Amino acid sequence: MFNSLKRRNNLLPHNDAVKVGVIVQTNAPEIVELSARAGYDFVWVDIEHGSFDFKSLTETCRAADASKITVMPRLPELDASLIMRTLDAGAMGVVIPNVSGAQQVSTAVRASRYKTGENGGVRGACPATRASWHHETNWRDFIQWSNENVQVWAIIESAQGVKNIDEILAVDGLGGIALGPFDLAHDLGHPGELNHPDVIDSQLKVVEAATTRKVPVMATLFSPNVTELAAERQFWHEKGVRIFNVGIDKSILARALSDRANAVIPSQHL
Repeated sequence: MFNSLKRRNNLLPHNDAVKVGVIVQTNAPEIVELSARAGYDFVWVDIEHGSFDFKSLTETCRAADASKITVMPRLPELDASLIMRTLDAGAMGVVIPNVSGAQQVSTAVRASRYKTGENGGVRGACPATRASWHHETNWRDFIQWSNENVQVWAIIESAQGVKNIDEILAVDGLGGIALGPFDLAHDLGHPGELNHPDVIDSQLKVVEAATTRKVPVMATLFSPNVTELAAERQFWHEKGVRIFNVGIDKSILARALSDRANAVIPSQHL
């Protein structure tokens, strides 16, 4: 069997356990190492909004392997060749933005799978990629391992995606659903209002449909402090969500820097 050298997918919960990750937009492998050290299960590397090129993505995957944390890049768009390159770099899956229909998921799943039998896979078969440890593996064992472990996740962040959630969930090979409240709020006409009833209700429809089909759901938490963060987490946990992003690395760092500055800088009295 293919020796993954401990590369594994930590994303899926087992026995109702909670999995926790962080969105990484900063082009720095150290962020991945720090996230692993802090106890996170995964990092969502944001290629869409972050400062990554392909070389830095590869270094991020290398840091993830060394730190034993799962890396799931959020792609900027649905592009089959980009999916293949991202997986060849050693990512354990891809997150597809703005999924509004089943065909998008089917395209992504096919691009992530090597052709075996009638599975419809179209992933390019090169044995000398970083994912296969540069040809230092048994190729047949590797493609079996890859097809079984690599995941495709879909972000639902539009009214159309919510409307078509049942057909999206029905696609064979979908690993899970990620809620996209920020873009969803914009699409529904409530920019920045993550707690607007329309935004919450739309997400609840997605969660209910997914949990009914036993498809994992990931919620991103945006609360600015730990007390509100815990309450937000509890809300979604009660709805069946077991996978959480605690926020964006830049926002977390900015807030921590401000808190420390405010604790040290004396108040200015005029």
